[in-house]
Amino acid sequence: MFKEVMSLTEVMSIFLKNLPFMITICVVLAGAFVTYRSNRKSIESQNLLASKARDAAHQDKISEFRHAWIQEVRKTSAELSQTLHECKMHYTLKQREFDHAVRMSGTQSGNQNHLDACEKFEAKYIESRAKFYQLYSKIVLLFKPSDSQTEKLITLLNDTRTALYDNPLLVTDESIDAILVELQQILKSEWEVTKSRTWVTNT
Repeated sequence: MFKEVMSLTEVMSIFLKNLPFMITICVVLAGAFVTYRSNRKSIESQNLLASKARDAAHQDKISEFRHAWIQEVRKTSAELSQTLHECKMHYTLKQREFDHAVRMSGTQSGNQNHLDACEKFEAKYIESRAKFYQLYSKIVLLFKPSDSQTEKLITLLNDTRTALYDNPLLVTDESIDAILVELQQILKSEWEVTKSRTWVTNT
């Protein structure tokens, strides 16, 4: 019994002697655990911030591309309008010179002058019409196929393309303005989308 009491006393003595060491181990382990948890949260936070930064950069790049696309559509639209007005003007002048040639058919020199002018404006008309075909193709390629937003625009452009070949008199200021109105509406809609993307990425 005495040995058992002494043994318990010895155990307690050993425990008390080693208590500072054990406390130190517990403190070290607790510190290591806290540091691990802190580092893990820090890494998770950094990963989250990096992911948000990548998403923001991606959205910024998309907005940049959309802005450049809008500028290209705007530039092409202006060229298209100019070219259609040139087609209309050259065809009108050609018709006027042809009418003068008919009226002056009895005078050889005057008649020939008007016929020469008629050929000159015809050549300019054909050149402008070819330019329209190029811009028409560019406009079509700038938009997605079967896009409901551009359905009316494409119809107007197709009608104009047909008119330039079959009956150029159908290409009027009103028909050109109708094309521009459609382009303006599309550009406005696309610009609103671009602005909303820019606003989101900056918040």
